[in-house]
Amino acid sequence: MEENPSNCELHELFDGRLKLYQPARGYRFSIDALLLAGFARGRCAGAVADLGTGCGVLPLLLARCDEVVHITAVEIQQELAELALRNSELNGCKEKISVLRGDVRAMRKITQPESFDAVVSNPPFYPVASGRINPLAQKAAARHEVHGSLDDFIAAGSYLLKRGGRFMIVYSAARLADLLVGLRKKNLEPKTLQFVHARSDEPAAMVLAEAVKGAGAEMKTEPPLVLYESQGVYSGQAQALFASL
Repeated sequence: MEENPSNCELHELFDGRLKLYQPARGYRFSIDALLLAGFARGRCAGAVADLGTGCGVLPLLLARCDEVVHITAVEIQQELAELALRNSELNGCKEKISVLRGDVRAMRKITQPESFDAVVSNPPFYPVASGRINPLAQKAAARHEVHGSLDDFIAAGSYLLKRGGRFMIVYSAARLADLLVGLRKKNLEPKTLQFVHARSDEPAAMVLAEAVKGAGAEMKTEPPLVLYESQGVYSGQAQALFASL
């Protein structure tokens, strides 16, 4: 790869603790990835896989956890896979993060079953038939199920996880029923839910969920996470989460 990726911009986050190349016009990570990183910290250990890593921000954040031994970042799009690799090198994480270019719908062809202790994923929220699809391929794939449905991501996670392994996901609260049904169908028992609200007086926009492979039926709901106190002002909860990353 070239020294400075073409058509990309370099950003610094968290007071320079994280540096990240992102496409100037294509896919850029959203707050969803930060929420999932905060939720997954303390729940991830050992060998971890990230399904649909994009530019690799989630592995970079989780690599800071001492309990995480290694992270395999899976991405189907060549340009983003290259950026994820570049970003791992830029942040001094190339020994702890490997990037695997592959399709979540074909995990059996590219890796061994039950080889991970934890799997994380920030999959697209919307079916292909739902709403207008962005003309930019990277943005379309980030929002719509172009390269795999929710069930495909769940199936891949179940295939990769050891028995007792943890699957963590951030998803649209409007599709919570689809998420819970899909998890149980693949022997991933929902154990923890946390709803995410933009403001305290608004319905939940997203949900963070943890499921355990082969576990018994019992689930808890954590207190909701509220992102904003007022227009453009992050809540104390959100600020504490960002400071922990």
